[in-house]
Amino acid sequence: MVNPYRDSHPDLDRPGAARARRANLEAYLERVGSPRMVLLGEALGFRGGRFSGITFTSERQLAGNDDRRLSWASTPPFHPTSRNPALWLEPSGSVVWDALGGEARGTLLWNSFPWHPYGKAGPLSNRTPEPALWKANLHVLEALLAEIGAVKVLAVGRTAQAVLAELGVEAPSLRHPAHGGAARFREQLREQRPDGSSCGEPRRPKGSGGRKGPPAQILPARSARHQDDRSGG
Repeated sequence: MVNPYRDSHPDLDRPGAARARRANLEAYLERVGSPRMVLLGEALGFRGGRFSGITFTSERQLAGNDDRRLSWASTPPFHPTSRNPALWLEPSGSVVWDALGGEARGTLLWNSFPWHPYGKAGPLSNRTPEPALWKANLHVLEALLAEIGAVKVLAVGRTAQAVLAELGVEAPSLRHPAHGGAARFREQLREQRPDGSSCGEPRRPKGSGGRKGPPAQILPARSARHQDDRSGG
């Protein structure tokens, strides 16, 4: 498991990679502003947030020289952090940003498990975080939900749905865009967007203080410290 906001691998990461990922995340949160909706995924993947620092977002979408680059990332301080010369591109992230129309404002992308759990194939692989692992790190998501207050939360996939249920948060579930789920994901997201006719009322998580600002302090500092204490790296 890797906390990409603290850890780096000399063969995979550029110098200063963890610091750059924190800067990417903080700049992204500024562009989101006060969230009206949260899309909650499973965990950071090696083609996406492991190197970009942002859920459902790849390096090429932040710093690529082709049409994959998102318009809100066209100005500094977004940087790639891997040693992959082509930069990583995550298929699921491409689907998510296409479904959002490339717009960051108002929709926060986050994960149930905030770090990158890799599999037996090594650090350039992914695995589903086991319940014991995500339960040991629930404090990160709980702090985030308390910070942003009453917003609509959508669970992208079964792991996200299980994690939210553990916290007592009711949330509609969307089909994960991977493994043939892209079309269904787009359809379900359209039905649930706050500006659509099927948005419903926002869910207020337990213990919410009703604050609206982006939780820029949670992941780069607070949770990295707790990850040392509770997850063992």
